[in-house]
Amino acid sequence: MTLRAHAEALYEGMSSLLGEHDAQEVQTRLERDLRHVTPQWSEALPDCPGWYWYKPPEIGEPQLLLVGHGRIDTKLMADLGPPNNLVDVQRIKGQWAGPILPPT
Repeated sequence: MTLRAHAEALYEGMSSLLGEHDAQEVQTRLERDLRHVTPQWSEALPDCPGWYWYKPPEIGEPQLLLVGHGRIDTKLMADLGPPNNLVDVQRIKGQWAGPILPPT
């Protein structure tokens, strides 16, 4: 199910409780916020620090990676563990999903 479909389903369930509102704006905000709850695979690179699912091209299982700023500069780096350790996300090919919000 796509994020748009999730947002539309949520909206249908709550629209009668919202009073006067802009339906398109509410659905757009729901879709944006759901991106953190139900991340979708994308070729887009991480653009902020956080935990991301990463899936290498063609091989391997998805893995959870911590993405943060580098120690020397502000480039976003992913912790791939030994032997590579921190690698610039610009150099990592594959699909990403996230950032994933921590539980409350």
